[in-house]
Amino acid sequence: MLRFSVFGIPVGVHWSFAFIGILVIGNNPIQLAAAFVVGVFIAVLAHELGHALTARAFGARSIKITLFGLGGLTQYPVNTPLSSGQQFLIAASGSAVGMTVGGSIFLMRNATFVHDLPRFVYAVGVGIAVAGLMWGALNWLPILPLDGGNMARYALAAVTPKYALRIAKGLTLVTAAVAIYLAINVWDNTFGAVFVGIIAFQGLQTPDPTSAKPRSTQTADPGAVLSIFDDDPRG
Repeated sequence: MLRFSVFGIPVGVHWSFAFIGILVIGNNPIQLAAAFVVGVFIAVLAHELGHALTARAFGARSIKITLFGLGGLTQYPVNTPLSSGQQFLIAASGSAVGMTVGGSIFLMRNATFVHDLPRFVYAVGVGIAVAGLMWGALNWLPILPLDGGNMARYALAAVTPKYALRIAKGLTLVTAAVAIYLAINVWDNTFGAVFVGIIAFQGLQTPDPTSAKPRSTQTADPGAVLSIFDDDPRG
């Protein structure tokens, strides 16, 4: 696993991140496909840093980030004292940062200087814009363990802490069922349907903190859809 740090936060890159290259190479030149993957990498890292830096601002320490094939994971000690509102903001901040970065680049697409950029640099920008916007929008769906599912859970926790996770799981089932129906019957996208199904299945396995054994780390961004490649993604 490749390891480095950003703003003092350790980052690990799982081998499965190379899977993105397989998805995008197709008939594209290898150099442009590689540039697109670099852009996706930057967008996903920005997303995770949104979670990590917000968590750190609220007092979390020992934060770490892991990037996987189609997502990422931000973790910090489970005993970090956080309110439901702070947890909501931590969950929301990843997509907020990713979509801001990706959206800014998308809005510059018609600028004169953009068309004069080298093709490699342009492809990197496309990767950042596409991943930042699409990954951010996907993550705000109210499906556990995506950011949107956790946002719903923490918002509910402020009102009904005892039933928040149960209601969030019900919302996950309904949203996933609608998304799978649309993917199959409207968009003819079997891969998308399976993709959503895997995410929802992961979310429905989320343990109830009132009955589960304590964990050493809190997953700030359990929206790492390829955490299934990791033996123990929650540390």
